[in-house]
Amino acid sequence: MGTDQTLLHRFVIAQLTAAGLDRGRLIRECGVPEWTLSGPGVHVPSATFGRLWEIAARWLDDPEVGLRVGSRYELKATGLYDYLFSTAPTVGAGLATCGPYVSAVTTNHRFTFVEGAGGESTLFLDMVDGEGRARELTHAWGLSAVLGRARRVVDAPLNPIRVSLRQRAPRDLETYREVFPGAIIDFGMPTDSMTFRAADLALPLVTADPALAEVLKPLAEALPPPPPLETAWPERVAVAIAEGMDSGEISLERIARRLLVSPRTLQRRLAEVGTTFRNEVDRARHARLVEAAATGPLSRSQQARLLGYTDAGSARRTGLRWAVAASMHLGPHEV
Repeated sequence: MGTDQTLLHRFVIAQLTAAGLDRGRLIRECGVPEWTLSGPGVHVPSATFGRLWEIAARWLDDPEVGLRVGSRYELKATGLYDYLFSTAPTVGAGLATCGPYVSAVTTNHRFTFVEGAGGESTLFLDMVDGEGRARELTHAWGLSAVLGRARRVVDAPLNPIRVSLRQRAPRDLETYREVFPGAIIDFGMPTDSMTFRAADLALPLVTADPALAEVLKPLAEALPPPPPLETAWPERVAVAIAEGMDSGEISLERIARRLLVSPRTLQRRLAEVGTTFRNEVDRARHARLVEAAATGPLSRSQQARLLGYTDAGSARRTGLRWAVAASMHLGPHEV
């Protein structure tokens, strides 16, 4: 089970208390022991943090509470993790510390900072264990807090050019536009992420401190490695492929563009977890065909449309390859 540092709970509970909620009741309902909210903090099950957000959204009748609280993030709330960020020379260098040292505050989340085309770079946020509304609220908080922290240490406006969210689009976008002004905000996406311009990543931090950063390096290197996310990229790709099959656009280039990375980066990420783009396309097609065939027989042309092919012959060849795989007791992607 993943854990979160109670320094996170402490900051959020303080913000919610200031908004009018009863502190004692919040602590009891989310299940975090009160003694953990003082001193240097300790790691507690991540379910307590997700529950805290669900309670806050319900009691305040505010579905965007995670965004609002994250935008008010106060530097140094998480100790070492914030110092590692704030002593970096630029916004980009600071964001690059989010992933390697995330275990200072959580073993249930992972940040991945990926350079894209044209100098743009994207910060992805993933959760190891969690789902539903708790996950959506926590990720909204996470992206907003990272951005809020960065804004505290630059002397210029800082806004992502694109924000991608897995959650469905809300009825009211006002809070999203306030937190991410000027950004293209996409909902129902395969990832939770923010993309920044090269010029913004090059902005210097007013708190940059090379000497302190050097002192902190041994502490940072002693942290446990970030939690593994073997399924993160395959899951992202599976969602993007499923959506691409509806429009017949499932080339490597198209899927990479949808995931905001280069084709080479996408191939590398999949290789790191022991798979390939072709394997993931085969898995997605096979799963869709099995699901559709359960409701009745399909013609070759129907199969072709369903699987994102432009002609029935391609669908037939894929079917033959899967049949060979089945006869050899292999998966559909293994031949």
